[in-house]
Amino acid sequence: MNAITDRPLALFVSPDGKIYPDSLICSGKLFDDLEGKPCPHSDRGRLPKPLPLVGEASTSENRADANYSLDKGNPGDLCPPCAKQQLANLGHWQRGDRQALPVELLPLRLFKCRMWLWLVIPGLYDVKPSEMSNGE
Repeated sequence: MNAITDRPLALFVSPDGKIYPDSLICSGKLFDDLEGKPCPHSDRGRLPKPLPLVGEASTSENRADANYSLDKGNPGDLCPPCAKQQLANLGHWQRGDRQALPVELLPLRLFKCRMWLWLVIPGLYDVKPSEMSNGE
């Protein structure tokens, strides 16, 4: 992954602890259930850009999102449109010695996508779910 465009927008965590970039999962290249086709919830085979969640509408210009649920986070939290649920941080779910996940991924906000896969977004930390960090 040399080019900026090759940077993963999300990292998918398999049950055995292996990590895969969204370019391989959302495109259908590695996810058998998609039969080699891009995920219907993807943005041309990549994870859609996380957007702030919109809960109840406060003005006529600020409409509530029909797909909003508290399972995804609080209003203002960043969440990929294809997420079904947010699950705290990845470290919360690490399974001791059987699953050694990279330490730099542990504080990232964990989501379950509509295809029931777990993913984290580099730069989106659970302690600041309304901000993206560029890692600097």
